[in-house]
Formats: sequence, structure tokens, C-alpha cells
Amino acid sequence: MLVQTPSKILKNDFRVWNETEQYTMTEIFKNEEKINALLSVKEAVLNIGGELRLNFEGERTILILPLYGEIIISDFYESISAGKSLTFNSEAGKEIVIKNLVYHDKTDLLIFEFEKQENILSFSKKELDFALENNFFRISATLPFPNFIGLYNGRAEGFYALKDSEKSIFGIVVNGAFEFQNRLLENRDAILLWQIQELEFEALTEDALVIFMEI
Repeated sequence: MLVQTPSKILKNDFRVWNETEQYTMTEIFKNEEKINALLSVKEAVLNIGGELRLNFEGERTILILPLYGEIIISDFYESISAGKSLTFNSEAGKEIVIKNLVYHDKTDLLIFEFEKQENILSFSKKELDFALENNFFRISATLPFPNFIGLYNGRAEGFYALKDSEKSIFGIVVNGAFEFQNRLLENRDAILLWQIQELEFEALTEDALVIFMEI
């Protein structure tokens, strides 16, 4: 029997989007109490020819995940497109510039901000292979804690046993809908779960895409 655990659901419908000439951006999650390594999650849509400039107060580890389109990031001289991820450390006060490389369309990406992870010494680019459906695999090879993405068909189920029972789970539905630990999550809804030992979820739509991390 599934044990009900404490949670906080972050509904996509209630988010506020900040719109400029260059981009539109919203904050999916912000860790006000700084009780775990994940400090914030943002979604940004870059307009044609648009760019986004980010500046963090302290040293950070950043995970960039394009959902659609192609981008280039300052100090990393390769493009990053949908189906790939980029992990790197950022210095305090240093500006990060993300540019849209698609000349005829917008680009959509997720930005995960973590406390600095000392094991990450350089940029780490990873290709995400969705050939094996109804399974999850790592988004970043260098983040020191479990971080996963998975593509699921309707009614396919997933299970994950936490490595550390003192940790929490952050999850976000990128596409489609899931029953996530007995909660309904739809497109771009996110959730934080704690006091949890095993995660269970079920896809409710075809080509449903989910991200979750043990933080």
C-alpha cells in the first residue's frame, strides 16, 4: 500500500511569467529556507534572436536542459539543443549569457540552480537517449546526487527507492500527466515530497515526460 507522505505541489496554472523583448521566464521552484542543495528551478522561453543574462549571488552549480530549440552559453563554445544537458559551476557575480541559436523560432529551456558541488570541475555535456521508453536515466553525469528523466507511455509505471531516507524528492512533469505518489500532476506541474522512502508514479498520457531528483 502506498504510504501518503508530506508534499507541496507547485501548479503551473498559478505561475507568473516575466516578459521582456528578449525572453519570457517563470520561477517553478524557489528554496527559500535553503534546506537542500536545489535552490531554484526556472523555465525560460527565448524569443527569436533573444538572450538571457543570469547573475547569481554566490558560487553555484547550474544544470541547463533545453526542451525545444538550440542555445549557446557564454564560456562554452558548443551549442546545446533539446535532448542534451549541460552542467557547470558558476562563479559568484559572474554573468551567464544564454542565446537562442534558432533563427526562425523560440527556444524553451529549464534552468536548475544548486549549491556549488565541489566535484564538478568543468563543463559537462550529456546526450539524453530516450530510445528506451518507460524507464528513467540520469540527466547529468556529474551531479553527485540522483537526478533522472524518463519518457513513459500511458499507464506505464515507475518506482524509485531513495538512496538516503533523509532526502526529499523534487519532481516536475515536462509533458503530459502523471499520478505521482498518488497526486495528479499535469504539464509543467512540480512537486516537493519529503519523509519518503520509495517513489511511485504512473503515466496517464502517451509520451509523458517526467524529471525527478533526490535532493
